[in-house]
This record gives sequence, C-alpha cells and structure tokens, in this order.
Amino acid sequence: MLSGLDDKTQRILRRIFEYVLKDLRFGRGEDGYPAKNFGAGFYAATTPAVANTAFTVTHSFGRIPYLVVPVLPLDKPGAKIVRLTVTQAADASRLYLSSPDTSAPIYLYVEG
Repeated sequence: MLSGLDDKTQRILRRIFEYVLKDLRFGRGEDGYPAKNFGAGFYAATTPAVANTAFTVTHSFGRIPYLVVPVLPLDKPGAKIVRLTVTQAADASRLYLSSPDTSAPIYLYVEG
C-alpha cells in the first residue's frame, strides 16, 4: 500500500517494482538446481513401472517444502506432466508421491 506516501516516492517505488518484477524467472528445469528468483528447486524422477505405487523424490532443502508443481522442460524429450498424488506429508529430505502413469520421466518444481 503506497497510498500513505507522497507522489514522488510512489512513482519511484512503482518503477523499481516494475523493473524487478518483469525479470522474475523460475529458471531452467535442471535436476537439483535452485530456481532463479524463488525459494525453490527443480528435481527429476521417474514414476514406478507399477501404477499407483508410492515413490519418493529426495530434495535438498533441509526443511519441509509445501508445494510441488510438475513442469515440462521443452529441452527434455520424453518428459511428461503426469497425475500425482501425495501419499504422505513431505519431510525435510523427501517427497512422497504416487501416480497412475507408469515409467514416466517427470520434472518437479519444489517450493519450500
């Protein structure tokens, strides 16, 4: 809320925010790499060969993440967006998931 500031300060702050926000990026979906501008990272996995089998994805946050977004990196032939189910709450080192889609290479954006 900038309404309590004088007009000059409001204009300056708006320009700063517009400049900073236009370049926010997730970054490239390379396994284990952190996101460019967010408290997140990218992780690769493959769903099990048997449908709906629980599997884990190890992460390196050292804290419990709260969000997973499947991503589709366009430079990874065979990458898929699959249906995922959380089988157990994530912990400080692992995500616990299952999928009806089998043997699918997946890429996840994990935010914590």
